[in-house]
Amino acid sequence: MTDAEAVALLAEVVATPSVSGGERELAERLRDIAAGFGAESHLDEVGNVHVLVGHGAHTVMLLSHLDTVPGAVPFEHTDRLIRGRGAVDAKGSLTAMLVAALTSRDLGLRIHWVGVVEEETLWSRGAEHVRRTVPVPDAVIVGEPSGASAVTLGYKGMVELKVTCEVERTHTATPGPKSSEILIKALARLLDTYGAEGNAHFKDVGMIIRDGRFEPFTSACSLTFRTPPGTTSGELLRNVSVLLGAEAEVSMVYEVPAVVASRSSLCVRALSRAIRLEGLQPGHKLKTGTSDMNTLSRTWQVPMATYGPGDSREDHTDTEHILIHEYLAGIRILRTALGEIETSLREVAS
Repeated sequence: MTDAEAVALLAEVVATPSVSGGERELAERLRDIAAGFGAESHLDEVGNVHVLVGHGAHTVMLLSHLDTVPGAVPFEHTDRLIRGRGAVDAKGSLTAMLVAALTSRDLGLRIHWVGVVEEETLWSRGAEHVRRTVPVPDAVIVGEPSGASAVTLGYKGMVELKVTCEVERTHTATPGPKSSEILIKALARLLDTYGAEGNAHFKDVGMIIRDGRFEPFTSACSLTFRTPPGTTSGELLRNVSVLLGAEAEVSMVYEVPAVVASRSSLCVRALSRAIRLEGLQPGHKLKTGTSDMNTLSRTWQVPMATYGPGDSREDHTDTEHILIHEYLAGIRILRTALGEIETSLREVAS
């Protein structure tokens, strides 16, 4: 595949809408494109698209997500950039990984590329299905924007809580606190301890309040916490319950633990060396969000790292775009990293 073909493929991927829950058209198109290059490809029960390339004793998985958040970004394709919803998060990574896989069939490695559905939703349904149903590979690179010259080592965890507050129904003019007042005061106490500013640092707990409904007799909201390593969901639930007080009921909705890879792990070393061979200085990042690396690492204890071209500051923005030269560099770096991983796995096995 030439550079021009790789860029044309990315343009098509970005131009194809794939908001969470509506990924089918893109999944089928990528399945057919991979088949056209002679790769084995199929869609699974939840709509993930799988592509298998090459043969060997070891398997490396390249996994990124098909879906985007909602919101229209006018499509633009120039000699310099491609603009559109998902260009950075994460269609640049998704497509760079597919191109790298399809052009690395002679490595003596089995490459399993997966485009998963619904990463941008709470439950990460696509990656959860992969984790439960696919044989564990020897190594995993997750595709999310780190910038062509950086490797993401880890992500905070996430804990989603539901808070409700109910009081006896009376006339609204009857004296006494209403559920809305009780919950708002309780949330103020919570914000004194956990605020959105915690999202600025990997070591701190960050919190946002969303989906609030504040009525006189029944009020409720959701709390999304971003948690660093060492903070357990049970501990957080207990602390939040104490801060909110007995009049508010708190329940666990979802949790996924933080994950951090060592700089000396196989995938981090391979990607870092590939970045150097591209003439760049490798950097290493810890991110305050979550990714499918969190999901897979629940039970897959294999070398992992996250990598992908694109500036993550463009994620979900109204100006989302990716620079073409960075996308092409990302493809080359991924190809080189796959070769580095294959060599390391073969040496360990011999």
